[in-house]
Amino acid sequence: MLMRTLAAYVLSAPMALAGPIDRAAIEKTLEKMEAAAMAGDRDAWLATIAAGDPEWTKEQTYFANDLKKKKAEKLDLTLGEVRDVNGDAVGELTFAWNIEGEPSRRVSFEARFVPADGQWLYAGETWAKREAPGVIVLHDPGLDDMAAKVVEAFSNIRPNVDAFFEHDGTPFTQRVQKIKVYGSMKHLQQSICLSYKDGLSGWNEPDESIKLLASQRSTVRGLETLLAHEYGHVATFASGPLANDTMPWWVLEGAAELSAAACAGGSQPDRRVARWAKEGNLAPWPALADFDTIEQKWYGHVYTQGHSMLKYIEGRWEKPGRNAWLRAMGAGKPLDRATREVMGMSFDDLHAAWRATLPAEEKEDKKAEEPKVESPT
Repeated sequence: MLMRTLAAYVLSAPMALAGPIDRAAIEKTLEKMEAAAMAGDRDAWLATIAAGDPEWTKEQTYFANDLKKKKAEKLDLTLGEVRDVNGDAVGELTFAWNIEGEPSRRVSFEARFVPADGQWLYAGETWAKREAPGVIVLHDPGLDDMAAKVVEAFSNIRPNVDAFFEHDGTPFTQRVQKIKVYGSMKHLQQSICLSYKDGLSGWNEPDESIKLLASQRSTVRGLETLLAHEYGHVATFASGPLANDTMPWWVLEGAAELSAAACAGGSQPDRRVARWAKEGNLAPWPALADFDTIEQKWYGHVYTQGHSMLKYIEGRWEKPGRNAWLRAMGAGKPLDRATREVMGMSFDDLHAAWRATLPAEEKEDKKAEEPKVESPT
C-alpha cells in the first residue's frame, strides 16, 4: 500500500457546515476501499460509497458484486492535492490494480468525496454537464463537442426506440436519461468493474446511466446507432422488473441490436448468420445465455445470432408479438414458457423454425483414403 501524507488540508475556498476537508478521514476511506477490493468484500466496498444518487449506487453495486467473483490481487488508491468545491473534496484519484494472474492496470481521473456521518465517502468522477429536454450528458472535461453530438443523437433516436418497444404514451418516455461520456477506454472499463477488460464503445445495466466512449471520429449518425443499441437496453429492461434476471444474454443483446438496426440504420445479421449456418458454426443457445460464463469464441454470436432470432420473431409475429415475448420474460417467465405462451410453441420448435430459414450446413464430402500399395523393387 502506498505511503500517504495524513495532514489535514484546510483550503481557502468556502467550506460547508460540516467543517474543513479532513484529509486523514479521506485517506481512511481509501484504505477501506483497498481492503474491500482485495478481500472481495462487497458490503465493505459499498460502505465507502456516497448515497443520494440512485444510478451511482446501482453502478457501484455492480462494481462491488464483481469483487466477490474476481477480487483484486492488489489495489492502490492515490489521491493528489485536494480542493474544496462547495464543501466536497475534489482531487485526482489514481486506481492502480491487478486481478490475479493478469497484468497491472492504472487509470487516473478527478474524483469527489463528500462528508457524511463523520466520514468522507467516495462519490465518483467530477463531470462537466450538458442538458436538454429529457437527457443529461455528463462528460470528462474537454469533451464539450462530443457531449453536444450525444444530446443531438439521443434526441433523434429516443422517440423511435420508445415506439419500437411500445413504451410511447407511458411514463417511461418522461424520464430523464443520464448518459456518461468517458474520454478513454480504460476509464470506461474501470467504471464498470476492476475485472472488465474487453473492448467496448457503450454499456448499460438496469437503473444505471448509459455509458459511452468518446471518439474524435464520432458523428451524430454513428452515435445514433450506438445510442439506439444502449437505449434499447434501457427500453428492454423496462419490459418488466425481472428482465435482466430472466432474459438470456443473447435476448438482451439481440433486442438491442434489432433496436439499433430498426431505429438508426444499424447493421443486419443475415449474411454472417447464413455463413455460420453453412459452416456448421451456429452456437447452441445455452452457450450464449450467461454473460459471466460465455466462451470467448461465442462472444460475437451473442449479438449477431441473437439479432437474427429477434428479427425472425418480429418478421413472423410482428412488433406486438416480439414485445409480448419480452414482457413475458420481463415478468419472470423463463424462455421456454414465454415462447409457449406468446408463440404457441416450445423454444425448441421456435429454434427449428428459425433454423429452417437459413442455409443447410455444407458438410465436406471426405473420401476415405485408400492404403498406399508400394511397388515391388
